[in-house]
Amino acid sequence: MDIIDLKILDILKENGRISYNDISKSVQKTEATVRRRVKRLVDEGIIKKFTIDYKIDLKQKLYATIKIEPDFKEIKRILKELINIKEISNIWRLSGDCGLLLKVDIESIEKFNPLIEDKISQIMGIKIIETCFITDIIK
Repeated sequence: MDIIDLKILDILKENGRISYNDISKSVQKTEATVRRRVKRLVDEGIIKKFTIDYKIDLKQKLYATIKIEPDFKEIKRILKELINIKEISNIWRLSGDCGLLLKVDIESIEKFNPLIEDKISQIMGIKIIETCFITDIIK
């Protein structure tokens, strides 16, 4: 292995998808020379694999609705407290005696009960009527 091989390895380490042509320009050798050197580095086991580094959230968020019956004498305070809970993405006021409908976005099922028990249920003047997990978004 020489300085050219080391330069090729450094370039490939930064970007495994870079073309042989671009590498050849950087190391000032022909594309055929770079191709031969990379093949030799692979054959000798110096390059074990070409890989990718990616950034993607593999966790699928969970969504649920929570129907709440608020004490309407305390509705302004209740709404202020609900708005400050980051997992609540939507709050709808329903007609008649239907109360409030919340949509929550959570990272996992394990985070649902703590959200209910430690945050939403701690707000004075509300009664949780119903919770439903959203299983499919049609539209």
